[in-house]
Amino acid sequence: MGKPAARGAQGSPSLALQTYTELLALITSGRIQPGERIVIGRLAEQLGVSQTPVRAALARLAQEGLVNTAPGGYLHVVELTPQFVRDVYHVRGALEGLCVELATPYIRLADLARVRRLMDETAAAIARGDQQPYTRSDVSLHQLVIAATSNRILVRELQTLQPLIELIRHAAQRASGVDLLSSHQEHVQIVSAIADRDSTRARYAMEQHIRTTGERLARLIRGS
Repeated sequence: MGKPAARGAQGSPSLALQTYTELLALITSGRIQPGERIVIGRLAEQLGVSQTPVRAALARLAQEGLVNTAPGGYLHVVELTPQFVRDVYHVRGALEGLCVELATPYIRLADLARVRRLMDETAAAIARGDQQPYTRSDVSLHQLVIAATSNRILVRELQTLQPLIELIRHAAQRASGVDLLSSHQEHVQIVSAIADRDSTRARYAMEQHIRTTGERLARLIRGS
């Protein structure tokens, strides 16, 4: 396969953003592995750009915690250790716990009922080996909570964690033994608290769910 043609306007903001987006996808999908050394010239050639937008993208990824500088000055994707996974999910639990506490009085019952309908399909689906209903209900529940939170600073902080969460999820998918049924039951407790308009119980349930999820993922990554 020949070398890709270099794209124009190498210093343009749009090219820098496109390069960042492509590198982010390569890292979070595992195509560039956790802990893997990053060679800027090789990446630039692979993406068909100069080293300038690659360096800009890597600087942003470093700020987001996805890229580190090792002794000797070379760059590498962050290592996924069990403690790193726990740290990410502890922070996520604290943020999303506050998020659901603030959102609980404002979540519309019709929206909650839609999530509950998805969740009703989940337990039976997990039992027959179908993970899709769980994935849909999981995404819908967390999106519902975040959408009902009026604190934009809190939402922004959650969004900064998302690339790290995606990286961990993709790494864990290569392992086996994710306890989806227990996670589903934790979702049921969160939804029950929201339906009761019990903000304190909803926050506790969300924090415990996310911290427990972090522990499960940490064990999977340690054993992979």
